[in-house]
Amino acid sequence: MNRKRVELLEVKSYLDEHYMEKIVLDDLSERFFINKFYMTRIFKETYGVTINNYLISKRITRSKQLLRFTDMTVDEIGNAVGMGDANYLSRMFRKVEGSSPREYRKKWRM
Repeated sequence: MNRKRVELLEVKSYLDEHYMEKIVLDDLSERFFINKFYMTRIFKETYGVTINNYLISKRITRSKQLLRFTDMTVDEIGNAVGMGDANYLSRMFRKVEGSSPREYRKKWRM
């Protein structure tokens, strides 16, 4: 496996473990000593999504689990998955899932 792929695997597993934190490209590129423009291009080539969209997808997936299996508020879930307030979570959730977090929860609770 070439060095680029190994570095990317490290970046990806870092994202998998820390998606609930605030992650900034500059911090990632410093942490892994990779130019941020190069890193974003190679990540997209390798995984088919941008780093940002990968993070959003991880966060939405986790929020769906929390909506289904906990009584946490949408605000609490937003904080727990690293999306801050309920507004941002709701906006991104609707964009990805086509429904609001509350509608999603209601569908699963019937």
